[in-house]
Amino acid sequence: MSALSEAKSSVGRLAGAALQGHPTVLLRSGKLLIGRASKLSDPDKFDTLIDEGIQSEHFPLTDLVWEGIRQRGRELARKLG
Repeated sequence: MSALSEAKSSVGRLAGAALQGHPTVLLRSGKLLIGRASKLSDPDKFDTLIDEGIQSEHFPLTDLVWEGIRQRGRELARKLG
């Protein structure tokens, strides 16, 4: 198994644990990343979360990538709502 495959598998396990309600915390470079499940029945709430992510310290993504994230999130919120 390649390093990339192992990393993807590990992230998948962590995401699965967070979605099941288990505390999921990663530590990297002295910073914490806390994963938790959240129900997004309102597409506008999803956009608010994305806005917070855009305004936070992060690896910059292009506007096209952010729009794709927004679109997929709104579609998922509609399906779940």
